Amino acid sequence: MIIVHNNEEKKSFCSVVEVCHLPTGTWVQKPTTGDPPLGVSQYAAAVIRNEIFFFGGYCGHDICDHNSLCSFNVDTFNWKELSPTTSHHGPSMKFFCGMAAIKVNDEYYLAIIGGCAPSSNNTPPQPGAQYMEDDGYRDCNEVHMYRLKTGEWTSPTVTGDRPPPIYDLTLTSITNTTAVLFGGDIGSCRKSNDVFTFEFTDTSVKCKKFSNPGGSVQWPKERYGHSSVLINCSSGPYLLVVGGFNCQITKDCWLLNINKMEWKELANIPDSVTDRRWHSLSVWGETQTTHWIIEFGGERGDHSIISDTRFIEIISSTSDLVIQSVLDINEYQKRRIQGINTYTCTCTCTKHVSLTYM
Repeated sequence: MIIVHNNEEKKSFCSVVEVCHLPTGTWVQKPTTGDPPLGVSQYAAAVIRNEIFFFGGYCGHDICDHNSLCSFNVDTFNWKELSPTTSHHGPSMKFFCGMAAIKVNDEYYLAIIGGCAPSSNNTPPQPGAQYMEDDGYRDCNEVHMYRLKTGEWTSPTVTGDRPPPIYDLTLTSITNTTAVLFGGDIGSCRKSNDVFTFEFTDTSVKCKKFSNPGGSVQWPKERYGHSSVLINCSSGPYLLVVGGFNCQITKDCWLLNINKMEWKELANIPDSVTDRRWHSLSVWGETQTTHWIIEFGGERGDHSIISDTRFIEIISSTSDLVIQSVLDINEYQKRRIQGINTYTCTCTCTKHVSLTYM
């Protein structure tokens, strides 16, 4: 770990990206140009077309966090800082927040929700937001929007069931104007298993909360440090949730039918997939019915760091999703070479890039 704020060694270290070529399953390192973000861990990320956006994160030394917003172009491999770190305006300098891409009236926005931030030397509190102090840090339920066209941060009007101060959650875009939040740390040794949906306009956001109704209804346990990804298919949008932590690794895998707000636990998923926290998930829609979930990295329950990749094949029908296979990288590469179930790649190039910071 490079524990400095900024120097040439750290910049060089952060200027290399790991790229997974999904049609073959091969990883390669590639150099980049421009200035990479200094928030090298616990940042938030979202994708719009051929750009990956990164917000905030932990700098890697002392109590130093960022509220900078950077973009990475996967065609040119160039970094660009859109909004620098500052204590004067915008979202708090923070880590473990959520970010989702939004499109309203043909304009793109980035929505930032929640996070954990240093209590001192930070931006002014956002009107209407709540903060929970915890040993030199403050958890928050800030909601900010960044308008890409003008480069402006705005504070939308928030109505409905606003989440409590929360961090280490997942925030996932559903449609152009909606997103879903699941899980997170809500302070005082409490974790969440609530689902929040958000409906955005250019100036407002409406929040709606869904909690475990109890009884015989299937519902995942409280957690943080999990990962989520959206699967779009003919039967509607689904949220896949893998792993996470609540006193111990949850070692489970859940599927949420967003339209019906119904959870289903997926059985017989190996620990190599579920025994993780702080890992990444990406989705590749190879065909209209075949969806590959790419899982990389993270930490095991014994605190060992993971560097392997798992490929989860999900087949969709008009009524359900079924896990067809779970492959390690060698099995996946062998299958691609053999030409089994290979099709013309129709995914966007943003799904070919995985960025790993130490």
